[in-house]
Amino acid sequence: MERYEIVKDNESGNIGVAKLVRDRRTKELFVVKFIERRQNNLCFW
Repeated sequence: MERYEIVKDNESGNIGVAKLVRDRRTKELFVVKFIERRQNNLCFW
């Protein structure tokens, strides 16, 4: 994530957290959703 800087940490939800980020080159703002991966949530068939 070197290209982006975190502007604001938004509230976390049930499965992850959203962050407001800025592209360092274009100065555009984006929201990125980071989703938690937990081993006990995996289901194998």
